[in-house]
Amino acid sequence: MSEQPFHESVVAADKRSKAIALFVAIGLFLAVNRLVGDVQFASIVAATAGIGTRLYVPYHASMRVPAAERTPLSAHPATGEYHHGAAGLALVTASLAAIVVFGLGHRLITAVGVGVISGSIAYLTLASALPSD
Repeated sequence: MSEQPFHESVVAADKRSKAIALFVAIGLFLAVNRLVGDVQFASIVAATAGIGTRLYVPYHASMRVPAAERTPLSAHPATGEYHHGAAGLALVTASLAAIVVFGLGHRLITAVGVGVISGSIAYLTLASALPSD
């Protein structure tokens, strides 16, 4: 299968999303570590939010391209057959839910569990609510 060309703005957003995701992960790690004082937990939520950001930014750029000029992100051989926007936002939602639960005094496993459940529900909801690429 040959790789289909993507709109210039999507290619640029894909490149920028790597740096944006890195800044989100570092910033969230520093903030959560300072807030709750648990390096392991801060690492988990920062990585999850960073990956979510990395997935969402190219999706957002793709949705801004007119439909006639748009190449679906799933057409790229390196991407999977899932809703990229929903997955990105669900991962960020999972991180935020886990931070809230951990901040309320619950243990790491409980906070991560709530994050996973929240992220799953967010993905299922957003996959049907957001336009597909």
